[in-house]
Amino acid sequence: MKRTSSETQAQGSKTRAATRERAGTKSELPEPYAGKLGARMRDLRLERGLSLASLREAGGLTPSQMSSAERGRVRVTMGTVVAVARALDVPPFVLLAFPDEDPLSAVLEEIRQAYGGDMRRVSAVIEERTSGQLGKKRGRGATKRSLHE
Repeated sequence: MKRTSSETQAQGSKTRAATRERAGTKSELPEPYAGKLGARMRDLRLERGLSLASLREAGGLTPSQMSSAERGRVRVTMGTVVAVARALDVPPFVLLAFPDEDPLSAVLEEIRQAYGGDMRRVSAVIEERTSGQLGKKRGRGATKRSLHE
């Protein structure tokens, strides 16, 4: 059975679409979370005053790759999340926390910002404030201490 020209073109289109899908690129609109993750990476990069080129040195990503990721035009792997997090000096979960969607993420973001974006300092303060508290029973009338005490 001989294929018509339109059948051959349709098959070619399907093959090209499958190839783009496997390569992690799409000609369609970006996946919603890819855009959110990219925007989060861009916001944190700009907060630290870093250029796209500076991430190449710190995280091994080219400016072109980082730009595409920030615009949500490519699927980002966990390896990329880890590399960008390392370059931005934050734990990877900070990139994956979307404060506008999740109350816990919003609280973590507020704490992060209160300490100038320094997650090491935030971790140290939380550790200091909670060490020994988890194993102790609280007496009547005892209240939890806030991070800002």
